[in-house]
Amino acid sequence: MVLLDDLHRRIARLERADTAEGSLYGAADVRRGPSRARARPATSRARFACPICGGRYREFLPFGLNGRPHARCPGCGSLERHRFLWLYLTRWLRLTERRARVLHVAPEPCIRQRLMARRGLRYVSIDMFDREADRRADLKALPFADGSFDVVICSHVLEHIADDRTAIAEIGRVLAPDARALVMVPIDLGRAQTYEDATINTAAARNAAFGHPYHVRICGADYPDRLRDPGLEVVTRSSAALSPHRRRLWRINKTVLFDCRKPRQG
Repeated sequence: MVLLDDLHRRIARLERADTAEGSLYGAADVRRGPSRARARPATSRARFACPICGGRYREFLPFGLNGRPHARCPGCGSLERHRFLWLYLTRWLRLTERRARVLHVAPEPCIRQRLMARRGLRYVSIDMFDREADRRADLKALPFADGSFDVVICSHVLEHIADDRTAIAEIGRVLAPDARALVMVPIDLGRAQTYEDATINTAAARNAAFGHPYHVRICGADYPDRLRDPGLEVVTRSSAALSPHRRRLWRINKTVLFDCRKPRQG
């Protein structure tokens, strides 16, 4: 989250200087936790609640390159997609109620802290830049044996990777039979085909084409087909399944999650 904050502050200079992604993210102080400076305590007038930290607030904080209103929890720093992911992990998969081997790619601090605290989970986090992750590792070449994990969590990572097909194959490789990978990417479901162009290779050009200086594509409605390439079965889960009241209460926007299962052989 700190990395995104830094990106928001430095976007204009990044575009001019064409700063490499690793230079920015590697230099960020990821140890800083979310700020509670603007958090308002729960009252009878609290409008919003966070399903991750349990806090209740009169307002959430703005976030994003365009300053989305009421996006960020003042307590744990979670964003809309994090809250939907957490609900899926805990209410649909019941992950925190069972034993499992979990690989968390580019871990969100608000979720990482809570999964690490669960005794039944053998939790491993990886990141290319985050010094707080358990391992520094490249998603395209994971340092784990085949079938090492029961759950892989990979949210808003693949849109940064040019060779995402190799990364997806690696996710499939380290999954045990009948295991699940939960994948989220920024997606435009109104776009039939994913848009990418390898010749667009500067921060300014990527920001203009893909809406972010370090994204390399706009994922379209066909993106789940890439997740199926290594033989995964993919089910699309939408936040629309939540009631309008709960979406308003938890501040969860329209988003989807791909639940990818590795089938048993034979």
